Amino acid sequence: MQKYRILIVGAGIAGAAAAAFLGRSGHDVTLVERSVGARSSGSPVDVRGTALEAARALGVEDALRARDTGARTLAIVDGRGRTVTTIGMRPAPEDIEIARVELAAVLAGAARDVADIRFDATFSLLEPHDDGVDVTFVDGREGRFDAVIGADGQHSATRRALWGSAAAVRPIGLAIATIPLDFEIDDPTVVRMHNEPGVSLTVHPAGGHPGVAFIFRCAAVPAGRDEQEGLLRTRYASTGWRAAEFLAALGDAPDMYFDGVERVTSSSWSRGRVALLGDAASSLTILGNGSSTALAGARVLDRAFADSESVEAAFVRYERLQRPSIERAQRGAAAGAAFLVPKTTAGISVRNAAARVMRTV
Repeated sequence: MQKYRILIVGAGIAGAAAAAFLGRSGHDVTLVERSVGARSSGSPVDVRGTALEAARALGVEDALRARDTGARTLAIVDGRGRTVTTIGMRPAPEDIEIARVELAAVLAGAARDVADIRFDATFSLLEPHDDGVDVTFVDGREGRFDAVIGADGQHSATRRALWGSAAAVRPIGLAIATIPLDFEIDDPTVVRMHNEPGVSLTVHPAGGHPGVAFIFRCAAVPAGRDEQEGLLRTRYASTGWRAAEFLAALGDAPDMYFDGVERVTSSSWSRGRVALLGDAASSLTILGNGSSTALAGARVLDRAFADSESVEAAFVRYERLQRPSIERAQRGAAAGAAFLVPKTTAGISVRNAAARVMRTV
């Protein structure tokens, strides 16, 4: 198998997993991340199915299980906090739920011995050629790589730089905000969710690091934190259950994640020797099982390099193998949105009725 000099942009789940897999396969891997440390969206994520197989292949399954949140049940509650119904959260007993920051940290740890990881670093210019990609970094350094992998999330700078109008990014009218909570959680195995038309309020015990998620329907997402807090206060002003308590905690929260849910699509995930991975290629954030597909996709990409005679052929093979599972996940987005945030009171009633007969979510 030919060995390549590979640059990976983004040290989230997709990027860190790809660095670990490709580095272990003997490639010369550099992983850059524009943040000064590991990133977090503030939400627990699932590792299941082919992603769990990927974790086993990397030898990190035990480390992930040690960090499992322990949550097993979703309780839907009314405005007084009374349980309407409960649903199991794990379709398979071996599934893992873990904080996103913990998953990324474990994967970065697996990559550290086989890749050069640089935080507070990213590119300022990509210049693809037939025989490589010339990269200028923001600190002025330059380098040539055989391949570049953009794993830099739904707002991918790699995608913006090279795909242009060939990639579509469409808001789907949902936003999510999360903050950590300094509150006691009664039962660490239960996630509680309350809905009113167009809004969802969820408290997750998160393995002893509880947090609240505000998921709601909106047309546009403001950029500044003051504006974001103002939007949350407006949308949740009349919401029942513990909304007032959690809104009061906004101002003191040291870290708030806030973003819109966008659908990212592209007719092709590669441009010569540059390819997209994870949310950079196909994002639906909370609705598309993105963490599991990112981890599994990194393993598919590594295998594609092992089974191909060129970088370009590896990227084509990776997309051919991975795209069907991504498209299946994206097709389920509408149902996921309707379950998490019904638009109307009638929609909440229908969702609750369906939830009473569901075994897992």
